[in-house]
Amino acid sequence: MHPWEQIRFAKGYLLGGKRIALAVTGSIAAVEAVKIARELIRHGAEVYPYMTKSALKFIGKDALLFATGHDPVVELTGGDEHLEDFDAILVAPATADIISKAACGIADDAVSTLILGNLRGCIFVPAMNAKMYENPILRENMEKLKKYAEILEPKEEEGELKVPSRERIAAEVMHELGEKLKDRKILVIGGAGYEKIDDFRIITNLSTGRTAVELAKIAYYMGADTDLYLGLHQSEVPDFIAVHNFTTLESLIDEIDRIISREYDAVLVPAALPDFKPEHKAGKISFGTFSDIAWQETPKFLKKLREKYKGYLVGFKADTDNEQLISKARARMKEYGLNMIVANNLKEVHANSATWHILTDNEIVVSGTKRELATKLMELVSDAI
Repeated sequence: MHPWEQIRFAKGYLLGGKRIALAVTGSIAAVEAVKIARELIRHGAEVYPYMTKSALKFIGKDALLFATGHDPVVELTGGDEHLEDFDAILVAPATADIISKAACGIADDAVSTLILGNLRGCIFVPAMNAKMYENPILRENMEKLKKYAEILEPKEEEGELKVPSRERIAAEVMHELGEKLKDRKILVIGGAGYEKIDDFRIITNLSTGRTAVELAKIAYYMGADTDLYLGLHQSEVPDFIAVHNFTTLESLIDEIDRIISREYDAVLVPAALPDFKPEHKAGKISFGTFSDIAWQETPKFLKKLREKYKGYLVGFKADTDNEQLISKARARMKEYGLNMIVANNLKEVHANSATWHILTDNEIVVSGTKRELATKLMELVSDAI
């Protein structure tokens, strides 16, 4: 077994069956090509490397052969390598030279000829000095390219424009190829809300936000226009997901009209929202007065959202007893008018894995990592909407 086959599907199957050409050009960022190739393979892709001769100054052919299992194409032969059928052409890194050649229809080597024959399937990842990137002629060429291809903007570090992380690049490839949620708008609301006890203390629920982040990522990978509302959380949010933060339950309820205005096709709410709140006390109260705090039940966010939102709505319900869990989840689903509810036994929830009971008219029980669970749930949502 070749080394690339050992890591294939390690992060999912969304690029399974996809053939991607990785075109590497002459930038110091070419040293990242192996990591980019391997990341695509972890999501299931088969990667075929193409190189300009100037790229060979920075990375050897054997490195990409090891990374992908395929000999890099550096020169065209009678084998018509530029006419291979690929699902996407990822030009990473993309120098000013290759960008301008592509914009002007120039084909004088293996990479530029491959691009000429497949421009609408290209994703360019520029990497160069910031002064070069701001050159007006290059900017004109990039605007020309944007009519036919995708350009992933670089990140600026130390006066240089560097390629984004390999995770971000793979996300953009999946997003462009994603068909299940293409042209759909998805909102995920996660993390923990909190309520103030006094000006120093709060009451909240335990939540890392991991489930919400994974759902948002998978929705984006599947092609959706994805937003994430997030309360208190510990999980890192990737920079390709648009995040809106909320604090208290009231602050989230105040966002309902904005949510409605976005006309989301589906809203998923794994957020851990408080069911009750204390009467707020000014200042910092002393320990002996905690027993004097008055408590009141909070409004139900899902219920208020459903009053205005008519799209596909997915709720979550947690408990510690499976029999009560399912009956309570069914009751909530009916009361709130949910299209789907995910019930999970807190005894079966771990840091990165869980068992979910996904309820619609039927019940599906799935176990796995949170990424695997998020993928299954988004597949069900995509089928439903």
